[in-house]
Amino acid sequence: MRRVTVLGAALVLAIVSLLAAVESHAAVYRYRMGGDWTTITDGTGPGWGLNPNNSGAAGSSLPGSADDARINWGGSTVTVNSSVPAVSRVQIGVDESGTVEVNSGGVLTADSDILAGNNNTNATGTLVVNDGGEVNVGRILWAANNDSDGVITIESGGVVNVASHLWWGVTGTATINISGTLNQTGGILGLGTNNASTATGGSATVNILDGGLLSLNNIDDTGKSIFGASGIDISGSGELRLPGDFVGVLTAYANAGQIGGNGVPGLANLAIDTTKNAGFTTAYVAVPEPSAILLVGLGLTGCVVARRRRN
Repeated sequence: MRRVTVLGAALVLAIVSLLAAVESHAAVYRYRMGGDWTTITDGTGPGWGLNPNNSGAAGSSLPGSADDARINWGGSTVTVNSSVPAVSRVQIGVDESGTVEVNSGGVLTADSDILAGNNNTNATGTLVVNDGGEVNVGRILWAANNDSDGVITIESGGVVNVASHLWWGVTGTATINISGTLNQTGGILGLGTNNASTATGGSATVNILDGGLLSLNNIDDTGKSIFGASGIDISGSGELRLPGDFVGVLTAYANAGQIGGNGVPGLANLAIDTTKNAGFTTAYVAVPEPSAILLVGLGLTGCVVARRRRN
């Protein structure tokens, strides 16, 4: 009887310890004011503390792998300048606006989701990845969710890796500017949708700028990845890539005015093929053949000569 009691007590103690550990580590952190990600607030200055982190209480640790990290202090900016501990979710723009800026040498990792624009019509969530910065998303990268607006800017030399879906412009307005690289290794693209099936009321404008690469894992082949006023524009040497043969699919999106080049929707300035990058379908700005440029030049010269003769 005594052995059963001891075993029972040990089991209860183990369960209580486990629950305490879960409770102590699964928390919501809020960054007070703005500053470096690695700062812990003393209760009055900037840094991490338990949400709502506005009562003057000092923080005790940085958010960890089981925690949600919120950046939403009146539009303030939190900078990532080194490789920081991974968190569960990064929520930028929760009720209030906020910005996360990942600088050279900075590595930000969310084992689950990153949301640039979490909720509220008054909130804008902004994620900026500068040259030498890296962001890793274990699940979904969101922009403009729950009526918020979202901005994601990947500068030249910045890298974002996403393991699942891209849900941009869900119910708010999202602006995505890519001069660096975004790699999607799973999931599908959704602009103006969070299921690549039905419109959800928002819109996303994706600008793949000179030197930029948007490397997608998948796009819906029935036209349900882009809804409403959403669209993708490619300029300069920017590229949109998909593994395998998606020429027909991307051409259909372009013909619908949802993909374009140099600010013109459709195929007028766009090339889509599987030859530019072996094993991939690539959409990029078409460069006129030298002979075509020569013909245009000769035509213009002829017009000038003819006009002079008439005069």
